[in-house]
Amino acid sequence: MQLGLTIQNMESKRNVFILVCFIVLLLLMFGYSYRPLRSIQIKKSEAMNDNNLYLVPTEDIIEKMDNDTIYLLFDKYVVQNQFYCSNLLRQGPWNASGKTICADDSFKPSSPCILYSFGSKLDFAFEEASWKSFGCEIHTFDPSLPIVQSRIPVFVNYHLIGLSGRDFVQTEPEVWRHHDLPLRKTWEMQRLSSIRKSLSHTDKLIDILKIDIEGWEWDVLSDILQTGAFNNVKQLCLEVHFGFSFKHVIKEEKLQLKFTKNTWGNVSMKDQIKLLLRLFNAGFRITAKQSFDWGSVHVKNKQISTLVELTLVNINLLNKISLFSSAKDV
Repeated sequence: MQLGLTIQNMESKRNVFILVCFIVLLLLMFGYSYRPLRSIQIKKSEAMNDNNLYLVPTEDIIEKMDNDTIYLLFDKYVVQNQFYCSNLLRQGPWNASGKTICADDSFKPSSPCILYSFGSKLDFAFEEASWKSFGCEIHTFDPSLPIVQSRIPVFVNYHLIGLSGRDFVQTEPEVWRHHDLPLRKTWEMQRLSSIRKSLSHTDKLIDILKIDIEGWEWDVLSDILQTGAFNNVKQLCLEVHFGFSFKHVIKEEKLQLKFTKNTWGNVSMKDQIKLLLRLFNAGFRITAKQSFDWGSVHVKNKQISTLVELTLVNINLLNKISLFSSAKDV
Protein backbone atom coordinates (compact mmCIF):
# COMPACT_ATOMS: atom_id res chain seq x y z
CA MET A 1 0.00 0.00 0.00
CA GLN A 2 2.79 2.41 0.95
CA LEU A 3 4.69 1.48 -2.23
CA GLY A 4 1.56 2.14 -4.31
CA LEU A 5 1.18 5.63 -2.82
CA THR A 6 4.84 6.37 -3.44
CA ILE A 7 4.57 5.35 -7.08
CA GLN A 8 1.35 7.38 -7.42
CA ASN A 9 3.07 10.45 -5.95
CA MET A 10 6.00 10.03 -8.30
CA GLU A 11 3.65 9.79 -11.28
CA SER A 12 1.77 12.83 -10.06
CA LYS A 13 4.98 14.85 -9.77
CA ARG A 14 6.04 13.68 -13.20
CA ASN A 15 2.72 14.73 -14.68
CA VAL A 16 3.06 18.15 -13.02
CA PHE A 17 6.58 18.47 -14.39
CA ILE A 18 5.39 17.53 -17.89
CA LEU A 19 2.52 20.03 -17.62
CA VAL A 20 4.89 22.81 -16.51
CA CYS A 21 7.25 22.03 -19.40
CA PHE A 22 4.32 22.08 -21.80
CA ILE A 23 3.16 25.47 -20.50
CA VAL A 24 6.69 26.88 -20.76
CA LEU A 25 6.90 25.59 -24.33
CA LEU A 26 3.60 27.26 -25.18
CA LEU A 27 4.79 30.53 -23.71
CA LEU A 28 7.98 30.36 -25.73
CA MET A 29 6.02 29.61 -28.88
CA PHE A 30 3.60 32.46 -28.10
CA GLY A 31 6.46 34.85 -27.52
CA TYR A 32 8.14 33.82 -30.76
CA SER A 33 4.91 34.18 -32.74
CA TYR A 34 4.52 37.74 -31.55
CA ARG A 35 8.17 38.63 -31.88
CA PRO A 36 7.45 41.68 -34.13
CA LEU A 37 5.56 43.21 -31.23
CA ARG A 38 7.73 42.03 -28.36
CA SER A 39 10.98 42.96 -30.03
CA ILE A 40 10.02 46.62 -30.13
CA GLN A 41 9.42 47.05 -26.40
CA ILE A 42 11.95 47.86 -23.69
CA LYS A 43 11.87 48.67 -20.01
CA LYS A 44 10.30 51.93 -18.94
CA SER A 45 13.28 52.85 -16.76
CA GLU A 46 15.61 52.55 -19.75
CA ALA A 47 13.44 54.42 -22.25
CA MET A 48 12.54 57.43 -20.13
CA ASN A 49 16.13 58.49 -19.50
CA ASP A 50 17.88 60.11 -22.46
CA ASN A 51 21.23 59.36 -20.84
CA ASN A 52 20.66 55.66 -21.56
CA LEU A 53 19.98 56.20 -25.24
CA TYR A 54 22.26 55.95 -28.23
CA LEU A 55 21.87 59.40 -29.72
CA VAL A 56 22.80 60.80 -33.10
CA PRO A 57 26.05 62.79 -32.84
CA THR A 58 26.24 66.51 -33.49
CA GLU A 59 26.06 67.84 -37.04
CA ASP A 60 29.76 68.70 -37.22
CA ILE A 61 30.66 65.10 -36.40
CA ILE A 62 28.18 63.78 -38.97
CA GLU A 63 29.86 65.91 -41.64
CA LYS A 64 33.10 63.97 -41.12
CA MET A 65 31.51 60.54 -41.58
CA ASP A 66 31.64 58.40 -44.72
CA ASN A 67 28.60 56.58 -46.10
CA ASP A 68 29.41 53.22 -44.50
CA THR A 69 29.71 54.80 -41.07
CA ILE A 70 26.40 56.62 -41.57
CA TYR A 71 24.67 53.38 -42.56
CA LEU A 72 25.96 51.73 -39.36
CA LEU A 73 24.91 54.77 -37.32
CA PHE A 74 21.39 54.65 -38.76
CA ASP A 75 21.08 50.94 -38.03
CA LYS A 76 22.19 51.35 -34.41
CA TYR A 77 19.98 54.39 -33.85
CA VAL A 78 16.65 53.07 -35.16
CA VAL A 79 16.97 49.63 -33.53
CA GLN A 80 16.43 51.18 -30.09
CA ASN A 81 13.28 52.46 -28.45
CA GLN A 82 13.36 55.87 -26.84
CA PHE A 83 10.03 55.85 -25.04
CA TYR A 84 8.18 53.05 -23.29
CA CYS A 85 4.69 52.31 -24.58
CA SER A 86 2.95 49.55 -22.64
CA ASN A 87 0.15 49.07 -25.17
CA LEU A 88 1.33 48.81 -28.77
CA LEU A 89 -1.54 48.26 -31.15
CA ARG A 90 -1.22 47.10 -34.74
CA GLN A 91 -3.62 48.82 -37.07
CA GLY A 92 -3.92 46.57 -40.10
CA PRO A 93 -1.77 43.57 -41.15
CA TRP A 94 1.90 42.95 -40.33
CA ASN A 95 3.01 44.06 -43.77
CA ALA A 96 3.55 47.51 -45.25
CA SER A 97 -0.23 48.12 -45.28
CA GLY A 98 -0.50 48.16 -41.49
CA LYS A 99 1.07 50.47 -38.90
CA THR A 100 1.82 50.19 -35.19
CA ILE A 101 0.54 52.89 -32.84
CA CYS A 102 0.94 53.59 -29.13
CA ALA A 103 -2.44 53.08 -27.45
CA ASP A 104 -1.40 54.19 -23.95
CA ASP A 105 -3.86 56.63 -22.40
CA SER A 106 -1.50 59.56 -22.97
CA PHE A 107 -1.24 58.99 -26.71
CA LYS A 108 -4.18 56.96 -28.00
CA PRO A 109 -6.82 58.88 -29.97
CA SER A 110 -9.76 60.08 -27.91
CA SER A 111 -13.06 61.11 -29.48
CA PRO A 112 -13.29 63.35 -31.38
CA CYS A 113 -9.95 62.65 -33.05
CA ILE A 114 -8.21 63.34 -36.35
CA LEU A 115 -6.04 60.98 -38.42
CA TYR A 116 -3.95 61.95 -41.45
CA SER A 117 -2.70 59.21 -43.78
CA PHE A 118 -0.21 60.21 -46.49
CA GLY A 119 0.44 57.51 -49.06
CA SER A 120 -2.34 55.05 -49.76
CA LYS A 121 -2.16 53.45 -53.20
CA LEU A 122 -5.90 52.86 -52.61
CA ASP A 123 -5.09 50.40 -49.81
CA PHE A 124 -7.20 51.34 -46.79
CA ALA A 125 -6.26 48.54 -44.35
CA PHE A 126 -4.69 50.99 -41.89
CA GLU A 127 -7.62 53.41 -42.11
CA GLU A 128 -10.20 50.66 -41.69
CA ALA A 129 -8.51 49.25 -38.58
CA SER A 130 -8.10 52.74 -37.09
CA TRP A 131 -11.73 53.56 -37.79
CA LYS A 132 -12.88 50.40 -36.01
CA SER A 133 -10.56 51.13 -33.07
CA PHE A 134 -11.16 54.86 -32.56
CA GLY A 135 -13.72 56.25 -35.02
CA CYS A 136 -11.56 59.24 -35.93
CA GLU A 137 -12.11 61.79 -38.66
CA ILE A 138 -9.83 60.28 -41.31
CA HIS A 139 -8.14 62.15 -44.16
CA THR A 140 -6.17 60.12 -46.70
CA PHE A 141 -3.89 61.81 -49.25
CA ASP A 142 -2.46 60.31 -52.44
CA PRO A 143 -2.28 61.91 -55.91
CA SER A 144 -0.71 58.97 -57.71
CA LEU A 145 -3.59 56.70 -58.77
CA PRO A 146 -6.92 57.50 -60.46
CA ILE A 147 -9.94 56.99 -58.21
CA VAL A 148 -12.46 56.28 -60.97
CA GLN A 149 -14.27 53.02 -60.13
CA SER A 150 -12.26 52.75 -56.91
CA ARG A 151 -13.95 51.73 -53.69
CA ILE A 152 -13.13 54.39 -51.11
CA PRO A 153 -14.60 53.66 -47.66
CA VAL A 154 -17.36 56.03 -46.58
CA PHE A 155 -15.41 56.96 -43.44
CA VAL A 156 -12.38 58.18 -45.46
CA ASN A 157 -12.06 61.73 -46.73
CA TYR A 158 -9.89 61.13 -49.79
CA HIS A 159 -7.71 63.89 -51.25
CA LEU A 160 -5.84 63.71 -54.58
CA ILE A 161 -3.00 65.65 -52.96
CA GLY A 162 0.57 64.61 -52.24
CA LEU A 163 2.75 65.71 -49.34
CA SER A 164 5.74 67.87 -50.25
CA GLY A 165 8.14 70.46 -48.92
CA ARG A 166 6.51 73.10 -51.14
CA ASP A 167 3.19 73.83 -52.88
CA PHE A 168 3.34 73.04 -56.60
CA VAL A 169 1.95 70.88 -59.39
CA GLN A 170 4.17 67.97 -60.38
CA THR A 171 3.91 66.99 -64.03
CA GLU A 172 6.74 64.44 -64.17
CA PRO A 173 6.53 62.47 -60.92
CA GLU A 174 9.47 60.21 -60.10
CA VAL A 175 8.25 56.74 -59.19
CA TRP A 176 10.33 53.77 -58.05
CA ARG A 177 7.57 51.26 -57.27
CA HIS A 178 5.96 49.02 -59.87
CA HIS A 179 2.20 49.60 -60.24
CA ASP A 180 -0.43 47.50 -61.98
CA LEU A 181 -2.65 50.55 -62.47
CA PRO A 182 -1.63 53.50 -64.68
CA LEU A 183 -0.41 56.49 -62.69
CA ARG A 184 -1.95 59.93 -62.92
CA LYS A 185 0.26 62.29 -64.93
CA THR A 186 -0.35 65.43 -62.87
CA TRP A 187 0.04 65.48 -59.10
CA GLU A 188 -0.97 68.35 -56.84
CA MET A 189 1.61 68.63 -54.08
CA GLN A 190 1.19 70.61 -50.85
CA ARG A 191 3.06 71.29 -47.62
CA LEU A 192 1.62 69.91 -44.40
CA SER A 193 1.11 73.44 -43.10
CA SER A 194 -0.92 74.30 -46.23
CA ILE A 195 -3.05 71.18 -45.92
CA ARG A 196 -3.80 71.78 -42.26
CA LYS A 197 -4.76 75.37 -43.04
CA SER A 198 -7.09 74.38 -45.90
CA LEU A 199 -8.88 71.88 -43.62
CA SER A 200 -9.05 74.38 -40.71
CA HIS A 201 -6.83 72.07 -38.66
CA THR A 202 -3.94 74.45 -38.01
CA ASP A 203 -4.65 74.63 -34.28
CA LYS A 204 -6.26 71.20 -33.99
CA LEU A 205 -4.61 68.17 -32.44
CA ILE A 206 -3.68 65.52 -35.02
CA ASP A 207 -3.88 62.24 -33.10
CA ILE A 208 -2.13 60.05 -35.70
CA LEU A 209 -0.07 61.21 -38.68
CA LYS A 210 1.04 58.48 -41.09
CA ILE A 211 3.70 59.31 -43.69
CA ASP A 212 4.45 56.59 -46.24
CA ILE A 213 5.55 58.45 -49.36
CA GLU A 214 8.25 56.25 -50.85
CA GLY A 215 11.45 58.06 -49.93
CA TRP A 216 10.21 61.63 -50.18
CA GLU A 217 9.75 61.79 -46.40
CA TRP A 218 13.18 63.44 -46.16
CA ASP A 219 12.07 66.26 -48.44
CA VAL A 220 8.98 66.98 -46.33
CA LEU A 221 10.47 66.46 -42.85
CA SER A 222 12.75 69.45 -43.20
CA ASP A 223 9.85 71.74 -44.12
CA ILE A 224 7.51 70.34 -41.46
CA LEU A 225 10.07 70.76 -38.70
CA GLN A 226 10.91 74.26 -39.87
CA THR A 227 7.28 75.44 -40.04
CA GLY A 228 6.25 73.82 -36.75
CA ALA A 229 3.48 71.80 -38.43
CA PHE A 230 4.43 68.84 -36.17
CA ASN A 231 3.81 70.79 -32.95
CA ASN A 232 0.24 69.52 -32.45
CA VAL A 233 0.86 65.99 -33.74
CA LYS A 234 0.42 63.39 -31.00
CA GLN A 235 2.14 60.47 -32.72
CA LEU A 236 3.83 59.82 -36.04
CA CYS A 237 3.89 56.61 -38.10
CA LEU A 238 6.84 57.18 -40.41
CA GLU A 239 8.10 54.81 -43.08
CA VAL A 240 11.78 55.61 -43.58
CA HIS A 241 13.78 54.84 -46.71
CA PHE A 242 17.40 55.43 -45.82
CA GLY A 243 20.51 55.97 -47.89
CA PHE A 244 20.65 55.27 -51.60
CA SER A 245 17.40 54.66 -53.43
CA PHE A 246 16.39 51.57 -55.35
CA LYS A 247 13.82 50.93 -58.05
CA HIS A 248 11.60 48.07 -59.12
CA VAL A 249 12.83 46.52 -62.35
CA ILE A 250 11.54 43.59 -64.37
CA LYS A 251 14.36 41.14 -65.10
CA GLU A 252 13.74 37.74 -66.63
CA GLU A 253 10.02 38.27 -65.99
CA LYS A 254 10.68 38.74 -62.25
CA LEU A 255 10.30 41.86 -60.14
CA GLN A 256 13.65 42.83 -58.62
CA LEU A 257 15.23 45.73 -56.75
CA LYS A 258 18.05 47.73 -58.28
CA PHE A 259 19.97 50.31 -56.25
CA THR A 260 20.67 53.66 -57.90
CA LYS A 261 23.30 56.38 -57.51
CA ASN A 262 20.70 58.76 -56.04
CA THR A 263 19.65 59.08 -52.42
CA TRP A 264 16.02 58.94 -51.33
CA GLY A 265 14.28 62.26 -51.91
CA ASN A 266 17.56 63.56 -53.34
CA VAL A 267 18.56 64.30 -49.75
CA SER A 268 22.12 63.32 -48.80
CA MET A 269 22.70 60.59 -46.22
CA LYS A 270 24.26 63.12 -43.90
CA ASP A 271 21.17 65.31 -44.07
CA GLN A 272 18.91 62.29 -43.57
CA ILE A 273 20.67 61.50 -40.30
CA LYS A 274 20.50 65.16 -39.29
CA LEU A 275 16.72 65.08 -39.78
CA LEU A 276 16.47 62.16 -37.35
CA LEU A 277 18.38 64.31 -34.86
CA ARG A 278 15.97 67.20 -35.48
CA LEU A 279 12.98 64.90 -34.91
CA PHE A 280 14.46 63.89 -31.56
CA ASN A 281 15.10 67.51 -30.59
CA ALA A 282 11.49 68.33 -31.54
CA GLY A 283 10.29 65.85 -28.92
CA PHE A 284 9.59 62.78 -31.04
CA ARG A 285 10.71 59.50 -29.47
CA ILE A 286 10.83 56.09 -31.15
CA THR A 287 8.47 53.72 -29.38
CA ALA A 288 8.09 50.98 -32.01
CA LYS A 289 9.96 49.74 -35.07
CA GLN A 290 9.51 47.23 -37.86
CA SER A 291 12.08 46.58 -40.57
CA PHE A 292 11.86 44.88 -43.96
CA ASP A 293 14.81 42.77 -45.12
CA TRP A 294 14.06 43.23 -48.81
CA GLY A 295 15.35 46.80 -48.59
CA SER A 296 18.69 45.88 -47.04
CA VAL A 297 22.35 46.56 -47.82
CA HIS A 298 25.52 44.87 -46.58
CA VAL A 299 28.08 47.12 -44.89
CA LYS A 300 31.20 45.64 -43.32
CA ASN A 301 29.64 42.14 -43.21
CA LYS A 302 26.52 43.49 -41.51
CA GLN A 303 23.06 43.37 -43.07
CA ILE A 304 21.32 46.71 -42.60
CA SER A 305 17.66 47.22 -43.34
CA THR A 306 17.22 50.57 -45.09
CA LEU A 307 13.42 50.30 -45.13
CA VAL A 308 12.08 50.81 -41.62
CA GLU A 309 8.71 51.72 -40.14
CA LEU A 310 8.99 53.89 -37.04
CA THR A 311 6.31 54.86 -34.55
CA LEU A 312 7.20 58.05 -32.69
CA VAL A 313 5.31 59.78 -29.89
CA ASN A 314 5.56 63.50 -29.22
CA ILE A 315 6.61 63.81 -25.57
CA ASN A 316 6.40 67.61 -25.80
CA LEU A 317 2.62 67.16 -25.88
CA LEU A 318 2.40 65.22 -22.61
CA ASN A 319 1.54 68.35 -20.63
CA LYS A 320 -0.65 69.81 -23.38
CA ILE A 321 -2.85 66.82 -24.22
CA SER A 322 -5.17 67.51 -21.27
CA LEU A 323 -5.65 71.05 -22.58
CA PHE A 324 -6.68 69.72 -26.01
CA SER A 325 -9.04 67.26 -24.34
CA SER A 326 -10.66 70.11 -22.40
CA ALA A 327 -11.04 72.13 -25.59
CA LYS A 328 -12.79 69.17 -27.30
CA ASP A 329 -15.38 69.07 -24.52
CA VAL A 330 -16.27 72.75 -24.91
